Amino acid sequence: MHSNSDNDPIEVSLGKRGGEPVFRGTRIPISYLSQYLNHGYTVEDFIREYDIDPELVRRVYREKFSDGDEQDQKVPA
Repeated sequence: MHSNSDNDPIEVSLGKRGGEPVFRGTRIPISYLSQYLNHGYTVEDFIREYDIDPELVRRVYREKFSDGDEQDQKVPA
């Protein structure tokens, strides 16, 4: 399966932010979530700040940032 399929929560397109990975259907870079978490904020803080589909953000977090132990918790990464 192609990594940029409609089922993938991350979209990469040269037409969106020059090919930087973004949350599918948005122009919000995945790197923003990483920066947010690195500054001690939670996934829930990010969702409130960016008014983005909560399930999309949580899915990206689980797939890209979580080690599996805290999948269902509100945690800074």
